[in-house]
Amino acid sequence: MARRNAASRRRSPPRSRGRRKQRSRTPWWLWVMAVMVLGAFGYFLYWLSTDLPEPTRQARKASAGKRLAKPVQPKTESKTAEKREPRFTFYTLLPEKEVIVPEGEVRTLKREERLGRTPEGEYFIQAGSFRQAADADRLKARLALLGVESRIEKAEVKGAVWYRVRLGPFTSMNQVAKIRARLRKHRIDSVVHTVKR
Repeated sequence: MARRNAASRRRSPPRSRGRRKQRSRTPWWLWVMAVMVLGAFGYFLYWLSTDLPEPTRQARKASAGKRLAKPVQPKTESKTAEKREPRFTFYTLLPEKEVIVPEGEVRTLKREERLGRTPEGEYFIQAGSFRQAADADRLKARLALLGVESRIEKAEVKGAVWYRVRLGPFTSMNQVAKIRARLRKHRIDSVVHTVKR
């Protein structure tokens, strides 16, 4: 009998193998938050795709056509041709017609545009002016990442060369205000220029 008792003691009671691990359930509020974040991200992508102004789209098409149309001309001009005055008056007329629009006047022009009393002209946004072309290229690339098309214009002011990063032309102050708000959101200062017709 001693053996039986020892044998029965050695055996432990059978463990239940059917024990289930408790699944950790994800709280319902976490699912709601995930759906809201995905919805907000989808709306953000939609907003980015529809926020391009019409002149930017038209400028892309026009610049693609201009690239194909320009023939390459070799430089065969003499030094005397460089010293001559340009035969076009464009170089003097445009700076005379260009006016910087003060910040307060931008709001006034927007109000007048809503009332239908806007003066004729085109608006440009200048996002920066640099002495080095590389700095202007950096800003242009940064603007491209924001979905804003820009160009670099080389200007000579009092014997110094400046590289201006400009956007436009825009026909309405609403377009200008939208672009400037986006630039301001990304800490890019800008100035509005108007060219009167």
